[in-house]
Amino acid sequence: MSKIRTFYHNHLKKRMFNQILLLYSLVMVLLLIGLSVLAYRYYEQRVVREQMDTSLQELDIVSISLNQQYERLYDAVQQIYTDALIGEDLNYFLTHDYEAFIKWRLNQYVLSYRTERSSFDYRFRLLLKDEPAIANIVLYSADQRYFYVLNRDTQHFYYEPKVPERYQDWFERAQNDPWLFTGEEPLFGDRTEAVDAPYGYVNVLKDPVTLRKYGAVLFELNTDRIRELVRGKLNGTDNRIMLMTSRGEVIFDSAGDSENTVYPYWNELHTSADWANLEERAKVQLLNIGNTGMVVAAITPKSQIEASLSAIRLALIGIVLLCIVVSSAVTFTIIRRYSKKIRKIVIHMRRLQEGDLSRRIVLDGEDELQQISQSFNYMCDRLEAYIQSVYVSEIKQKNAQLVALQAQINPHFLYNTLESIRMKAISSGARDVGQMIYILATMFRHLIKKQTHVTLAEEMELCGMYLALFQYRYESKLRVETDVDKTAARGIVVKLLVQPIIENYIVHGFRADASDNVIAVTAREEDGRIVIRVKDNGRGIEPAKLADIRQSLADAGMLDSGSGSGSLGLRNVHERIRLNYGGDYGMTVDGAPGEGCEVTLHIPVIREDEMR
Repeated sequence: MSKIRTFYHNHLKKRMFNQILLLYSLVMVLLLIGLSVLAYRYYEQRVVREQMDTSLQELDIVSISLNQQYERLYDAVQQIYTDALIGEDLNYFLTHDYEAFIKWRLNQYVLSYRTERSSFDYRFRLLLKDEPAIANIVLYSADQRYFYVLNRDTQHFYYEPKVPERYQDWFERAQNDPWLFTGEEPLFGDRTEAVDAPYGYVNVLKDPVTLRKYGAVLFELNTDRIRELVRGKLNGTDNRIMLMTSRGEVIFDSAGDSENTVYPYWNELHTSADWANLEERAKVQLLNIGNTGMVVAAITPKSQIEASLSAIRLALIGIVLLCIVVSSAVTFTIIRRYSKKIRKIVIHMRRLQEGDLSRRIVLDGEDELQQISQSFNYMCDRLEAYIQSVYVSEIKQKNAQLVALQAQINPHFLYNTLESIRMKAISSGARDVGQMIYILATMFRHLIKKQTHVTLAEEMELCGMYLALFQYRYESKLRVETDVDKTAARGIVVKLLVQPIIENYIVHGFRADASDNVIAVTAREEDGRIVIRVKDNGRGIEPAKLADIRQSLADAGMLDSGSGSGSLGLRNVHERIRLNYGGDYGMTVDGAPGEGCEVTLHIPVIREDEMR
């Protein structure tokens, strides 16, 4: 565990590309292994299907050949019933002793009822000649209790021979199962001819009139010839082909292991599972051969299938390993290339962290890392420019601070001078001049304060002092009306918000030759807003000029110096409202020539505690 932990800390924990390489390699290995398993399963199923198809073809061929042989045996038996002379000849032979049968047959020949061709033994000898697979034809008499054996060389009678105990009921069983398996122990003893026919086909003979079972004909089959027949129909297949009776007695086994015995896995052959558990797991196909009662089986062992897949398995393993090596090598090369770029970027970032702004990243290509390097270089250029500008601004700020320190004495000097002039005017009897100087000094103190926001009451106080100056100048020609709601008076507004509007009136709307000049200033809270209206009865505004003013107020960001008081004109006030409170607030202007002008300001309600 310690080695794994050390490897993780040294090569994976802080190395992103190594993690990507490891993850990609694991994904590729799992993917290739999965694909190889699927491919192997596909080829395995294909091989099994081909083996099964081959087996089925061989089973069909063997089935057709054996079924044809069975039909010939069946036809030979049926001739006994279809040919009345042969049937009567065989019936008399099996129901009487041999001496009586000879006399009966001679009488038939004398009477010209029969010929040699109408005898049963002639027909059976022809069958022995035509069917090499028949070793002996055994006739059994149920009445006389004897066996008559006919073959290609001899014929022989066995009167009441000794029948082994396991064959005592063979005649009764033959009525349901025509196949007789004797193995190495013959059906009856004391036989003189060589017996190498462990299998036989039995047909019970019945009287066509009374249906009495009077005997049986047994075709003892030459298993060597049957094996040669089956083996000749096989195309050199590796599958195991077995020919068995309905009870599992093996007539032919291509492997040569279970012939002339009962197959020990007979029941397992009939399993419905994909694989049968025989000597080893195997695929099994069974085919019943017509009405013969025989079964032919094709067995494909799993080891045989795996052996045929060994080459494919080795090829898949080689291909998977080659793909893993190639993909890992290609991925490693690409990732190493990007890793070098990342390492170069990290090194330059560390140098930037240490304060070195002179380094620039130079990378080839047009990928995301190239974009990062360009952004890094741009950031360094901006930082250098910003540091340079900050450095210069700090020098300028220090110079400005020195100038400000020197200028701090100027306001006090001006206040003292204005106060001396005021006292001189009062002592000389010019109280109006003294009062005007006092108002001017008070306004000057108010204007040079550093605060940018004041209450509406303070703003109105400043406007009142400004109007008082002009009332002193134009005696009895200007009347001022103010009506400010108490709740609105406590609202916080931008400094010098109303004064430029009043100044605009004094400069452009005041009629010096008239004595009925009136300016009214009102302030109310309406729907969550403070609405300030400045209305006068001055010269008014020409329509074209009013349209220009309204257009300039609508074009945000295009304000120039206002009228009357330089940068504190109408458009300046409107823009400051929008900058401080947003686009929902601002100024509207109405007026007509000779009817005066009305300026309305809309600002939000802001209290003093909200500004803290």
